[in-house]
Amino acid sequence: MTNEILHESYRGSRLSISIRNLRVQHDGAEVLLGIVIACGEHREQKSLVITTEQYCELKPTVGPLDEETYERLESAALLCAALRGGESLLSFGPNSVKMLTRKLMQRGFSKEVASAAAEKLCLSGLINERADLRREVEKGLRKLWGAKRISAHLWSRGFDQDVIRELPEILEEVDFPANCAAYIRKHYGGLPETPEEQKKMIAALCRYGYTLQEIKRAFALFEKK
Repeated sequence: MTNEILHESYRGSRLSISIRNLRVQHDGAEVLLGIVIACGEHREQKSLVITTEQYCELKPTVGPLDEETYERLESAALLCAALRGGESLLSFGPNSVKMLTRKLMQRGFSKEVASAAAEKLCLSGLINERADLRREVEKGLRKLWGAKRISAHLWSRGFDQDVIRELPEILEEVDFPANCAAYIRKHYGGLPETPEEQKKMIAALCRYGYTLQEIKRAFALFEKK
């Protein structure tokens, strides 16, 4: 709640904000603040949840609050909620910082809060883009994807550009013509018999991420048998 909203809600009256109680929760990971906002006869009770790290930084105590301090606490509570949301998303599978930011924004957090939460989770070690990228590459190779398809997948997952630059080195030892041949064998059983069918297969293999050179070499592996 910003100063503007506070003033709009309680226009024309003297506003007072205070912390009535503090309670540690979630095994000490969070602190719940019981807030009372009063203006004349109107009283509103709110609960803000912040991390213990935020609590140590902001040092809120039971008693009156000025509006600036209240705003800082409310911003901290938003970030805390985004952090918890990010942790929940990461429990279902790895995410890059950009991907997690997008998912948090889809949950209603602003870009600024979502980005701050994702960066903080990365710094805490819950996001390891290099390790996650290698796992995504391994998944792609198990699906017999070509290098272009793997690269496009990594970009779609929002991996950092500096991390994606390591992809050629990771794929250096991969025999893509052999993988292409394995894909043909698995999905087609062998090479097509007509030029028209061959064109369709080549187009499909290109969409799967293989280069024309790799496809020709894969075809040659069948012809040698």
